[in-house]
Amino acid sequence: MRPTVLAVVSDLHCGSSTALCPPTVTLDDGGVYAASKAQRWLWESWLVFWRRAASLCKQHNARLIFVHNGDLTEGEHHGTTQILSGNPTAQADVVNAAMKAPLALKPGALFFLRGTAAHVGKSACYEERVADGLMRDGRPVVGDPETGTASWWHLKMEIEGVRLDFAHHGRMGQRPHTRGSIANLLAFQIYTEHCLRGEPPPHIAVRSHMHQYWDTANAYPTRLIQTASFQLATEYVHRIVPESALADIGGVLLLIKHGTLTVEPVLARPASPTPWRPA
Repeated sequence: MRPTVLAVVSDLHCGSSTALCPPTVTLDDGGVYAASKAQRWLWESWLVFWRRAASLCKQHNARLIFVHNGDLTEGEHHGTTQILSGNPTAQADVVNAAMKAPLALKPGALFFLRGTAAHVGKSACYEERVADGLMRDGRPVVGDPETGTASWWHLKMEIEGVRLDFAHHGRMGQRPHTRGSIANLLAFQIYTEHCLRGEPPPHIAVRSHMHQYWDTANAYPTRLIQTASFQLATEYVHRIVPESALADIGGVLLLIKHGTLTVEPVLARPASPTPWRPA
């Protein structure tokens, strides 16, 4: 079997004025939204990730599998003003632009996990719409056979004996001394829940939503990875956790070769604000 590279990204929040966005987006009334300096940096980070995915596939002659682990769009929620448009069509245009990079690599399969209702609609209807649209367009979207939907709430897969488990909502502590411990507890819970049901536990579980990268490594038999995001701090983040408002930006590449798993995060960190100094 050829090696496999799983390119895993999450929390693109397309449509947010602090998230991934192409240089320009045409709005419904004929106007144009121009990406901010920060968004242009996010866009370049997005392209860097996919260049690395292409390089890894070429290096190992591997097939590519794309996994988006939830919160594809920003939506219009909680009265936020930090969106480029409340029109879902404009936000979909950002999704279409973003998807050009992974689709250009001709992945053998695409998986879409469902995220948070506030961002992607009730029952993650926006993510289902994107996945279904790509499927109808002839793209190799793999849907959930149990429900007949094009997207998943919970995805399990096994490749060369490596068991993987994907879902959007994870857990991490919001303070430096609790961040890793909470993730470790979730890794242990995922492991024990499977054991108690008499099911083989996953070797690796991928969770998202927290916008910060964490890897529990060998703390427990199930290794948990909390993914980064492609969204910088919003007003909500500045209000709730101003001390840790610097999100981790990027995705993670999982290489499975001869039954062995290698994890490669591709991350970027925005620069801290420059202190003001009197002249």
